[in-house]
Amino acid sequence: MGEDNLQSHPNWNAILQWSLRFQDEPSENRVLEPLDQERREFLMRAFEDYAAMTEDPVKSMRRHLEVIKNPASSKEDCVVALEEIAFHAEDIDEANDLYLMGGLQVCCAYIKHYDPELQSLACEVIASAVQNNEKIVQFASETFVLSDLLKLVDTAQHEMVRVKSLLAVSCLVRGNKGALDKFNELDGCNVIVRSLQSPVPKLQLKSLFLLSSICLDAPDQCKVYNSMGVPQQLFAMCSKFSTEDHTAETHDASILITLKLLHTLAIHSKVDFPHDALTSFTTLRDSLGGDRFKEERTFCTLLIKLRPPSTDGVDR
Repeated sequence: MGEDNLQSHPNWNAILQWSLRFQDEPSENRVLEPLDQERREFLMRAFEDYAAMTEDPVKSMRRHLEVIKNPASSKEDCVVALEEIAFHAEDIDEANDLYLMGGLQVCCAYIKHYDPELQSLACEVIASAVQNNEKIVQFASETFVLSDLLKLVDTAQHEMVRVKSLLAVSCLVRGNKGALDKFNELDGCNVIVRSLQSPVPKLQLKSLFLLSSICLDAPDQCKVYNSMGVPQQLFAMCSKFSTEDHTAETHDASILITLKLLHTLAIHSKVDFPHDALTSFTTLRDSLGGDRFKEERTFCTLLIKLRPPSTDGVDR
């Protein structure tokens, strides 16, 4: 840069202006001066050091792929490699690079691995890669990936594997008609209904979220889930919620999603309300105090209004 001043190099000027904003000295006392040679060289070395530490994403993914492809790699090294690949896959361009270099296929093979931690991480890679990426959604739907993920949701022995595989299924199916059609073809409806019955809170919550998304995106699916008894499961959950203490933050999401899903099903299909529905929803609504439960109370009221009128004097 030689004798050039700051005004000739707006990037340097912007950097200096930014750094000055964080100085203790009042702005009116600051004097903006050209960088001397020593300070220029210091900044250049700092930028070069940062660039050296910032590895090209494609090179990084190739390096990590070599680790998970090597049978001699330790579990610890594979865990780190899959975590890094999952991080890269969150970027749609990097996810495409991963797919084009054949890396996604390698990661997908790990969902059949015997180690539950590596299985879970492979599911995370898939969940990251498929979001808003039609090409990868098509790949996962048309190959073994979706089928194997559903098997893990249904039969995996390790709780975290079931949760992470359901996360991947949810990311794959939500908002993707082709993937939803394949999901239905693979009997995904029954898989998700069974996972809804799980005693594992995280699995139940993710099942609720996926079901709610499916029914909102494709209202014709409501009749399917109604015929499978999903509303009855949701009514039972609401009845249980009405007897619980709702001071814990962890219960908020499941209550709201349950009520929203039940409301969606009731609007788009003929739902049979149980005889104690009025009491259940009224009790639940009254137990949900404060502003943070405002939306939940609204849905309780909406469901009470959707309840068909009683013809025999019994609470319906």
